Amino acid sequence: MAFNPPIECPICRDVLELDRTLENHLAGAHTHDEVARYLASLHDRVKMEPVSD
Repeated sequence: MAFNPPIECPICRDVLELDRTLENHLAGAHTHDEVARYLASLHDRVKMEPVSD
């Protein structure tokens, strides 16, 4: 059986219990605005570069 390391929430940095999913944690512990702000900040940090032919 493979070992799955614990998952850390990228918003609040809580380490999730092994039986919880990140999706369930985000939906239950954070507002839609918090999740949207986090995702928008990720988008702003990623540098978009054109794909070469």
